[in-house]
Amino acid sequence: MIKSGRLILLSYLMVLMSVTGLSAQDLRQAGPAGTKIIFQTDKNIIPCKWRNKKTRPEYSFIRADDIPHTLEILNTSLGKYPPLVLKKNLKRIYVLKKLYFFGLEYGGTYYKKEIFLTNNGKESGYTDQYIEGTFHHEFSSVLIKRYGRFLNTEGWLEANPDGFSYGDGGVEALRKNTTGLKLDTALFDKGFLNEYSLSSFEEDLNCYAEYIFRNDPGFWQAWELSEAIRRKTAILISFYHRIDPVFSQEYFKRL
Repeated sequence: MIKSGRLILLSYLMVLMSVTGLSAQDLRQAGPAGTKIIFQTDKNIIPCKWRNKKTRPEYSFIRADDIPHTLEILNTSLGKYPPLVLKKNLKRIYVLKKLYFFGLEYGGTYYKKEIFLTNNGKESGYTDQYIEGTFHHEFSSVLIKRYGRFLNTEGWLEANPDGFSYGDGGVEALRKNTTGLKLDTALFDKGFLNEYSLSSFEEDLNCYAEYIFRNDPGFWQAWELSEAIRRKTAILISFYHRIDPVFSQEYFKRL
């Protein structure tokens, strides 16, 4: 039996949740800007324009046991950006167990100022490095869309081999299973980090962002070996530096 005072409080909370849209929702905050992280919700989180018979979106929610450590990973990832950059450009992050579009499994994606990430457990390959890398990968796309004027696209393309053309994009790479994210030394001289970076200009830049924000030692070894990689890295750092002056080569090497 609920006492009258508790009943009034419960009614107030139910009204508040309906107004704020937090009904049946696991909402946390992470990082220096208190970015909203949503693990469970009774709302359809897929944007309306993606809900059709062609895209066929499907998703399932993350296991409760995986939530605490995922929050730790996101705190680390978000902590690499100034609070103002996050406040201006990132509204919320949805963390799911699995996410499908076009019948294909996605590790992550983005829509405007929202990012969708997945974590299906370490036993399925969702390591700390993979999850953090996916966040930086997707957030770089958000920033490209918002600050494309700061990016030297022409210089980036000129760093590619003569006659090179990117593939047909990330979706087609998923279909062909050409989404390898592991550093590939055979591609370094051509200015590419891995198989997935060949699929599109955006994915190429995303892969650079993923590795530079993780401060992967293998990336800086590639940087030492390849003039093309150094050129692209300078363009990427210049892009981030124009978003916020804190981003510099020294900054990234200290991460």
